[in-house]
Amino acid sequence: MLSLRDLSPAALLQLVEKWSKQTDGFIEIHEKVKELQLQEKIEDDTLKEPANRSRRQTIRNSGNLDRSTKTLNDKAAALISCMTRDHMQPIECIPFHEIVCFKNVDKLQAALCGDPRRRIQLDLLECHNFLKCSCCGKSSNAPSSSMHDTTLMYTLAQEHGDLINLHDWYQSFRAIIFQKTVKERHRMKVSPSPKKRKMTAEPQNITEASVQARFCRAVTELQITGLLRMPSKRRPDFVQRVAFGL
Repeated sequence: MLSLRDLSPAALLQLVEKWSKQTDGFIEIHEKVKELQLQEKIEDDTLKEPANRSRRQTIRNSGNLDRSTKTLNDKAAALISCMTRDHMQPIECIPFHEIVCFKNVDKLQAALCGDPRRRIQLDLLECHNFLKCSCCGKSSNAPSSSMHDTTLMYTLAQEHGDLINLHDWYQSFRAIIFQKTVKERHRMKVSPSPKKRKMTAEPQNITEASVQARFCRAVTELQITGLLRMPSKRRPDFVQRVAFGL
């Protein structure tokens, strides 16, 4: 790559013309660029040789052209040094530069590229951060009947390895769901007063069919999000976990 001092007169003229356009509006810099541009045009007009000049004059003008080109290149280099030194400053010196300058590249890259599978896993395991309910523990991921079905299923899946037996998985899910019904009935029996007993909502009857439907829906949602691979013909009673860890 050529340096500024090694540019040809034509290339230098094009560069200065670009500077003239880009510095329009910055009066002090623009005047210096215009002055350099004018000098280039004067030198170019002066060193244009007519057709009737002698060989000696042509050689002499050629030497003058080299010297003038070098002088103009030096002036252009001095001008760019002056612009850099006196008129350019780091963005950190500009007030409120944080609005347009973001230095934490890792966070920006993570936000732009994203990691959807990891985000889904975190959301499933930390659903209490979104639901803001008091029934789900904030520190433990113990399975609870108050969890969303898909969250409960994924939490139970953490107890298995690569393959998950659908029957065992369903029985664990079923036991937790029916455990809620038993607790609610027990709470109804020990209610201290008839008035409070009337105000207590009647627990919803949970049937085996509804539990199976909820189980199938949760498995399908986990498969859609890419966390499970559905059963194969060789092992129809097993699903395979696709994602492990965070």
